Amino acid sequence: MRAEGPSRNRCRSLALILLIFLFSSLAVPALAAEQPAKKVLLLHSYHQGLSWTDEMTGGARSVFDTAETPIDLYVEYMDTLRLGDAGYGDREEAILGQKFAGVTFDLVICLDDYAFHFLQDRHASLFPGVPVVFCGLNYFDEADLEGWENCTGIVEVYDVDGTLDAALFLNPGIKNVFVVNDATETGISNLRILQGAADRYAGRLTFTYSGDATLDQIEETVQNLQDDTIVLLMTYYRSPDGTYYEYADVAGPISAASAVPVYGVWDFYLGHGIVGGKILFGREQGEAAAAMGLRILDGEPASAIPVKTDLQGRYVFDYRQLQRYGLEGSSLPGGSAVINRPSRLIEVDRSVAVAGVFAIATLAITVVFLVAHIRLRRRSERILQENEEKFRRIAESSFDIIFSTDIGGRFTYLSPSVLRVTGYEPADLLGRSSVDLTDPADHERCAEAFSAVAGGGSLEGLEVLFLKKDGASGYLEINAAPLYADGTVIGMQGAAREITERKQMERMRSEAFAQIDRNIGQFATLGDEIRNPLAVIVGVADLYCEEEQKERILEQAEIIDGIITQLDRGWIASEKVREFLRKH
Repeated sequence: MRAEGPSRNRCRSLALILLIFLFSSLAVPALAAEQPAKKVLLLHSYHQGLSWTDEMTGGARSVFDTAETPIDLYVEYMDTLRLGDAGYGDREEAILGQKFAGVTFDLVICLDDYAFHFLQDRHASLFPGVPVVFCGLNYFDEADLEGWENCTGIVEVYDVDGTLDAALFLNPGIKNVFVVNDATETGISNLRILQGAADRYAGRLTFTYSGDATLDQIEETVQNLQDDTIVLLMTYYRSPDGTYYEYADVAGPISAASAVPVYGVWDFYLGHGIVGGKILFGREQGEAAAAMGLRILDGEPASAIPVKTDLQGRYVFDYRQLQRYGLEGSSLPGGSAVINRPSRLIEVDRSVAVAGVFAIATLAITVVFLVAHIRLRRRSERILQENEEKFRRIAESSFDIIFSTDIGGRFTYLSPSVLRVTGYEPADLLGRSSVDLTDPADHERCAEAFSAVAGGGSLEGLEVLFLKKDGASGYLEINAAPLYADGTVIGMQGAAREITERKQMERMRSEAFAQIDRNIGQFATLGDEIRNPLAVIVGVADLYCEEEQKERILEQAEIIDGIITQLDRGWIASEKVREFLRKH
């Protein structure tokens, strides 16, 4: 027998791994669906579409989407760069309070300086008791958390010193740093950090600042800088005249006008004109905040988690800007990454290429299975939602009271028709026992009937006297069946119809039959009661009256006897009518 080669064994092993991966990937969504989702709010200082903001959102989502705990993520943008003014915080507090009045969050993540200081003053009023994680905070002091329980986070510790060291590494002759920075809340935080850097580099570097210069004035300034100077681009969201700028609208023009290299500390300037530096990435801030949030959602107190201050970025440079200033051949700090470097052909080992193709094919098949599974689940969810909507429309339009209770008989749902029948709003009765609405004389019968339903039986045609909100009483006919979850009775559901008018008609019918019986009884005796005296009168007339008078008396007696005979026939007919009515 020919021995199997190593390649065939390897293929079988890979196929086995693929099958295990496919089954496990299909099982994970089902397991996750069993857990209740945690509600998490991302409260952004800025607006959607700002790359820094979007990157932080993407980082947080990437962590939450792969978490074992299902997350129901809400994202709110305060848009302070474009809309913020002196009274904006109070207006935003009112908007958020109204918008989320009915939502109880398990975690709030505030991103960047404005949202942090906004929550610092309004946490107790907007989200009392809800743990808070902050990130993207430019300047942090331990005193900021004094008196603020249940709060921790990630400081945006951008490394100005690392960026300055990189600039000195590339060009040791640098003596001056021109800083572009605005007067926004973030810009003020930047200035505190820059002042500390200026003290540390005193004697080596001289710092000057853009102050209240407009963008045009800054472009003119950087155009005339000397070779011993660099530009450090911090934040320039808003000019002194209130004009708002996107990142690319600032970095591009300044870099194009500058006679010297422009450095930065954030990823949103990369690719828009800066040489590079020790770069902090918004996505990593979002990922770190979400990871810290999961620890809190798993039960770890926020105040027990130390504030994270070691996320200081990494060295990244733009090859095109290095080339522009003749620095592409210079040594870079260890571990540096370079973007926009010209592509080079890379030779790949054939076995590696085959393995890569096989891996891609495996992933493609997995994706197909997952897509099919997701589509099937979405279809099932859509059908379920449509059925629930159909039931809701039927329940809301029904004249009968559609209801459900828990195992203790307390209402968990009541259709709107309960207001028409009882005078109570559905919300007035939720959580109350169904027995509270019935007459005390019917309590024992109701308890026995509901107990039978709790045991798995059904309830049909139970008639009870109930009390309306205005004190009046009426009758309900109740039909109900058990409500199951995982094979266990957890309550009951059914319908109740008002039959007060029907009960009144039945009572009137019963009274009418009684009166007919009395009338028929009177008819039965009335003939004898009249005929007996009439026979006496005829006998007396025959003995004592003259012939003419006797004939007149006998003539009237025959008339009376005929009337009595008609009454007898009417009694017989009444008997037949009564029996017909009883049958029908």
